[in-house]
Amino acid sequence: MFKSRETFREINISRSGGESEESSVSKSSQFTKGRAKSIHPPTESYWHLPLPEEKGTSSSLPNAGIKTMLNYPLKIRNSFKKLGRSKSLETALQGTHDPKDEELVESFRRLLFLEGHLLAKYNDYHTLLRFLRMRGFDEAKAKDAFLDYLKWRDDYAVDSILKEFKFEEYAEVKKCYPHGYHGLDRYGRPIYIERIGMVDLNGLLQATTIDRFVKYHVSEQEKTLNLRFPACSIATKRHITSTTSILDVKGVGMSNFSKPARCLFMEIQKIDSNYYPE
Repeated sequence: MFKSRETFREINISRSGGESEESSVSKSSQFTKGRAKSIHPPTESYWHLPLPEEKGTSSSLPNAGIKTMLNYPLKIRNSFKKLGRSKSLETALQGTHDPKDEELVESFRRLLFLEGHLLAKYNDYHTLLRFLRMRGFDEAKAKDAFLDYLKWRDDYAVDSILKEFKFEEYAEVKKCYPHGYHGLDRYGRPIYIERIGMVDLNGLLQATTIDRFVKYHVSEQEKTLNLRFPACSIATKRHITSTTSILDVKGVGMSNFSKPARCLFMEIQKIDSNYYPE
């Protein structure tokens, strides 16, 4: 395991994109004297995922690297239907369902169908389950949240963003706002890192606009759902449906919370909370 003598002050670890809950571990000692711990278990534990093996990390991932998996097309689930999937691959992509959750999802699906709101494109088990969990398994509230989600996708033209939106200023934006995915955690979830203290807001707003950055964020969320999670599920042979997020707050000051910054981050938080739960 890599060891460093550098010090760090705080690491925030949260669950998936839309999750607002975070845990924080503050450190003033050297890295070798302590470890950051995730307070919240991965959401996959609800779907009876086996815990990763403690001994040996090489056996937890197949020989094919994650970069190879990320080259699969966005409709990876449908493509494997045509090829004929093995039972283990089916389990990795779909997960093991809790019988109680299955009953609740089926009831929710029936409600949406009878009211004419059930679209085949968003009829999958895990999407419906996320909205049920989001509203504490209250069907009426989950239905309202789900319908808001469908309306937002239509109004915001999310499908068009995914297909047509080109974020040419990405390289410049990343210089002003260091962020990105890097590797997997011990459960096989993609690790997302943001270095908030290094954000140059003036440079960011010169490189792009708030509207374009929000569209970029939405496109990344769609890629995570349709590409990263399936790729990680195949690579780890486990159903992956959440990320580990690390927020590096070293150097954060009042300039990071200016009005434009608050406007940008509040809009992103609103989208993540309402339309990408868990």
